[in-house]
Amino acid sequence: MSKIRAFQSDPVVNFAKQKAKEKIERCESGTDSDSVCDVIRFAKERYGVNESWIVRSLARYMLNTVRKHDKLDNAWLVDGIPRLGDSHAVYMVWLEDGRYKCTCFTHTYGYARRANICTHIGAVLFYTRQRRLDEIDKKD
Repeated sequence: MSKIRAFQSDPVVNFAKQKAKEKIERCESGTDSDSVCDVIRFAKERYGVNESWIVRSLARYMLNTVRKHDKLDNAWLVDGIPRLGDSHAVYMVWLEDGRYKCTCFTHTYGYARRANICTHIGAVLFYTRQRRLDEIDKKD
């Protein structure tokens, strides 16, 4: 039996999803206006995503499941979370010709994910935005 990572337990994932919902409400009400809110607005405008997609993408990001690929530029690894419907341990997201792609596109129901945008890519959007801001802060 494989060992379950702490972020994959139901209570932890449910807590992250609840925190994501609260963040979305603060962004939409104007109480918050940070980089996370910027990504939420961008994803809605660019990809037409719904609140469920944002909650799951933001929960993945909040659970620290995204990391830069150590050998490829413009590529990231996203840990799978069974509670969010993942059947694989890790997914790779990469940027190709200005479009994000994910290995989940080749898995079960990948045709539907490819037609829209998966939450693995959503988590990467949050991650890359925050990383850029962190790099700017370090330069100042």
